[in-house]
Amino acid sequence: MMSSGFSVFRAGVALVLMCSFYKSTEDSLPELTPQQYFSTLQPGKASLVYFCQVGSLSNSVFLEELKEAVKPLQDYGISVAKVTCVEEEASRYCGEEEGLMKAYLFRGNILLREFPTDILFDVNAIIANVLFALLFNEVKYITTLEDLHSIENSLKGKSNMIFSYVEAIGTPEHRAVMEAAFVYGTSYQFALTTEIALLENIGSESIEHAHLYFFHCKLVLDLTEHCRRTLMEQPLTTLNIHVFVKTMNAPLLVCVFTLLQQRFTCEI
Repeated sequence: MMSSGFSVFRAGVALVLMCSFYKSTEDSLPELTPQQYFSTLQPGKASLVYFCQVGSLSNSVFLEELKEAVKPLQDYGISVAKVTCVEEEASRYCGEEEGLMKAYLFRGNILLREFPTDILFDVNAIIANVLFALLFNEVKYITTLEDLHSIENSLKGKSNMIFSYVEAIGTPEHRAVMEAAFVYGTSYQFALTTEIALLENIGSESIEHAHLYFFHCKLVLDLTEHCRRTLMEQPLTTLNIHVFVKTMNAPLLVCVFTLLQQRFTCEI
């Protein structure tokens, strides 16, 4: 059964950036103090927090990429801000210098994940990693064929699965899969891998690029049968995945060619 965490996430997510010595020319990154930020934490709402002390070097590349992610994140109900960590601030996140090279993901006041800023290297990586961490119940990361078969067997007669291979976490293709999971995560089980050997084991002829399969498991009643698989032939983009999933939802047509009438007739 799908987790209710996705529904909680959809209810509202806040993405907050903490830093100093970075002056934005736009109002897209409102500046907060640590006290202001922590006072806004609400149960069920997520926050990605980046701390820098006054006088420390600015992580300008990361901040520029985050600013590019503001609008896409807002489309998912995620707000973005920056917070200056003053010198006398007693918070543990304003302490050690090495800690200032991490972004901290919270839900309410609960720490979910620490991100080294070097893995949030561009707008795609920021969006992909944030959604991946928040949708951990909707998107299962797998590394072996046994993992895939286990999920497949658990879904037979119940639900369908969307399985994808991406070359690395944080790529544009990974972002596209996560954005699809944001929309369809309560309707389908998503599974993701970066292991090319797993892709080879399921019989993919071409393995030099990202793949996405739709596993038709809902109608499989015999547990000894494999779920039928349909490969998405288009590149992995958010729009292409959306069209592909809609196509998989369309009723199947059975077409018969009539020799006497010399034409096809199709029925649902």
